[in-house]
Amino acid sequence: MTRCKRFAVVPTLVALAIAVQVPSVAARDVPAEPQAGAARAARELAVRLLGDRANRFQFEAIPAARGRDVFEIETRAGRTVIRGNNGVAMAMGLNWYLKHHCRCHVSWCGSQLELPDPLPAVPQRVRRVSWARYRYFLNYCCFGYSLPWYHWEQWERLIDWMALNGVNAPLAVTGQEAVWRAVCRRLGMTDAQIAEFLAGPPYLPFQWMGCLDGWGGPLPESWIDGH
Repeated sequence: MTRCKRFAVVPTLVALAIAVQVPSVAARDVPAEPQAGAARAARELAVRLLGDRANRFQFEAIPAARGRDVFEIETRAGRTVIRGNNGVAMAMGLNWYLKHHCRCHVSWCGSQLELPDPLPAVPQRVRRVSWARYRYFLNYCCFGYSLPWYHWEQWERLIDWMALNGVNAPLAVTGQEAVWRAVCRRLGMTDAQIAEFLAGPPYLPFQWMGCLDGWGGPLPESWIDGH
C-alpha cells in the first residue's frame, strides 16, 4: 500500500516513544498493594461471583512468601478464611477452595456455582506459593478478534476470571491508539494524516505488529476517546 511507504517510519518512532516512557513491568518492582484495599477488592469479586453467598467467606492479608504470591485457606468459627498477599492471591485462594472443596467451576463459557450448605470445612490449613512471579495472559490478536467490542460488564467478568486464575500481568493495550494519536501529533502529522494512518478496530493489533497501516479505517475519534 502506498500509505505504508508514506508513514513507514512512524511505527518505529511511536514504539520508541512508548518504550522510553513506559518501563517494562519485569524490569521493576510492582508497588505493594495496600492490605485493606486488597481484601476489599477480593470481597467485591466474591460478591460479583457469588452474590449474598460471599458473606460466608472472610478475606485477610498476609506477607508475600520471599517475593512470591501466596494464599492460605482454613475454616475458622464456621467461616472460610482466605488469606493472600494481594488481591490476586486472595482470588486464587477463593478459586482453589471453590474447585477443590466445593467441586465448583468458573469459566468464561459457563460456571457451576452450586455451593454446598454449609460450606465444606478445610480439615487442615492450605498454603500455596506461586512459583512464577509474573503470570501472563492474552496476545495482540485477542484485541482484534473480540476484545475491541467488549463493553465494561464483559471486561469486568474477564478481569475477575484472570484474577481467579492468578493472572497478574495481562497484556493491556486497550487505548493504545490514543497514545499513537498523541505521538503522531507531536511528530507534526495532521489529524487527516492520522485518520488515514490508523487502522480500523479489528486491524489495530496487526498495525501494532507492523503488518499494515490504515486498513479498515479511518478510526473514528469517538472510538479512540471511548477506549
